[in-house]
Amino acid sequence: MSMNARPIGGRRETLAGEVRGEIERMIVAGDLKAGEKLNELSLATAMGVSRGTVREAIRSLADSGLIDLIANRGAFVHETTLDEVRNLYDLRGSIFAMACAASARRVGGGQETGLVAKLKANLEAMQVSHSRDDRTAYYDLNIAFHDMLLEGAGNPKAKTIYDNLVKEMHLFRRRGLSVPTNIAQSIAEHAAIVAAVDVGDSEGARLAALNHIESGFARYMQLLEETPALVQGAD
Repeated sequence: MSMNARPIGGRRETLAGEVRGEIERMIVAGDLKAGEKLNELSLATAMGVSRGTVREAIRSLADSGLIDLIANRGAFVHETTLDEVRNLYDLRGSIFAMACAASARRVGGGQETGLVAKLKANLEAMQVSHSRDDRTAYYDLNIAFHDMLLEGAGNPKAKTIYDNLVKEMHLFRRRGLSVPTNIAQSIAEHAAIVAAVDVGDSEGARLAALNHIESGFARYMQLLEETPALVQGAD
């Protein structure tokens, strides 16, 4: 287990929640790998909390899709099946396409006056990170790009559902964005979304967003064919 956990502190009633958040962060960041067993003692020591608090936090994660609790064996970081990946991409595509269409509509109606400028700045930063082969920076910018569009949609419930999907998808998305050609394709797709949102073209934004997610799944399948043992994906 890669133990990059941060020390946890705070009020007792929120401690298990803080530990849950830190375990979640470690899974999303890739510090805890798919299929890896969660070691309660190691996590407790690294965070400076009791083993019971870690156990409570792990149990509360059971319905998150990030971990599996197996009787008499313990808790393991979830290993996503191909059917689950397909379902997650389908759900994410539907919500993201809706959000991009709504963002374009709100931009066109003058409700989101600063969104396009932020998207363009993010797009430029992604291009810079790609030119520098800084894949960690690109991945973070990519997440921020999608978040901006979900925020711009003005639909908090959709964003909550999307955020939960994305947490689960972090388990297999990072590896796809470690391939330079995939990053270049992803940037081009992002640019198409920005162009549609910029002119308030809600249908164009919806189609560009849907193409982006479907292309991401196609890249995932290509990686899977090239590396059969891969349980990672592409944006």
